[in-house]
Amino acid sequence: MSIPTTEIVIFPTSETFRNDNSILHPAFDIMAKVDGLQTPIYSGLQVEDPATGYVFLNWDSLAHHKAAMASASYGTVHEIMTAAFAGSGKMYHVIFNDHPIALQQPVTEILFVTLKDPSHRAEVFEIFNNFTEVSKKMLVFGPTLEDENVIVLVGGWESVEAHRETVAKSEPKAEIERLYTLVDEDHLFHAALTPYQ
Repeated sequence: MSIPTTEIVIFPTSETFRNDNSILHPAFDIMAKVDGLQTPIYSGLQVEDPATGYVFLNWDSLAHHKAAMASASYGTVHEIMTAAFAGSGKMYHVIFNDHPIALQQPVTEILFVTLKDPSHRAEVFEIFNNFTEVSKKMLVFGPTLEDENVIVLVGGWESVEAHRETVAKSEPKAEIERLYTLVDEDHLFHAALTPYQ
């Protein structure tokens, strides 16, 4: 199966969603029947601040997602999802450098960075590719389709502590320090995601 186009929705959560994220299941039931959606759908709360939530959907292509948004059933999906949102969310699309298996782990790291200068792209991609290889593809990355200078990395971890312990080691620490001379960090948090088939 080809690498999907991953839709990432980051949103302020309602108290209702924080208490029961299954309120999105009726919307996911509708979405799961849409042509081009690859299940499971992942959703959950940010570990650091549950007032932020995430939804990850894998599509065969951006065109499939756009067709779904133009369909008659999308109004119902939007209406159901509104109950989970405490305000406006942000949507991104990414084609990662490999399948995003990180979403299946107990904790998913979600990192958004912006290139300080587009000329840094090759070096930043080299650093992220090293992360992908060393992690056995548990860390994957790609630029957003909305802005190629914004790069998203998702990483799968057993826990937030496991992530922190790993990045404190000398080898990744040196690469991470170099990375932050080339990019600005926009978003670095962790989520506990639940799959929905």
